[in-house]
Amino acid sequence: MSDSTHLAKLEAILKEHEERIKSLEQRLEPRKPAEPKVAVQQPAPTPTPAPTPVAPPAPKVLTVRHFILEKGPTDDVQRALVIGYFLEKHGAYESFNAKDIEKGFVEGREKVPGNTSDKLLKNVWKGNMMQVKEDKDGLKAYVLTNAGTKFVETGFKQA
Repeated sequence: MSDSTHLAKLEAILKEHEERIKSLEQRLEPRKPAEPKVAVQQPAPTPTPAPTPVAPPAPKVLTVRHFILEKGPTDDVQRALVIGYFLEKHGAYESFNAKDIEKGFVEGREKVPGNTSDKLLKNVWKGNMMQVKEDKDGLKAYVLTNAGTKFVETGFKQA
């Protein structure tokens, strides 16, 4: 193989690599303005496909864990109230029972209190929850009162 043929093959490979690099750069930086071209003879660029639009990120789903951290309850009675509020407002529960609250503690990565029913009763005594007539899954069912809803929404400050 002569030097001139070898040199011509190397130049062809180099031009191909330059085209591929430009194509990759255009895909990575579609909004960057094109740089001025140098007065070097280059073959006509091949058309590159338009970059596909990137979908906006999906809205984040509020979890029990993040909601508990956001509200910052100080004890298990307040945590049970926050979980009940979350279930009613974000979980589409009409009412909840002690098992639902226990699941909320687990999903919120909080230590489950020894007697969840006691935490619900303390909220009832404080006027933040009330028992409803219909049982849920064979257990007493509860809903938040207006006072309980406001108590959570105001950051545990009495109205």
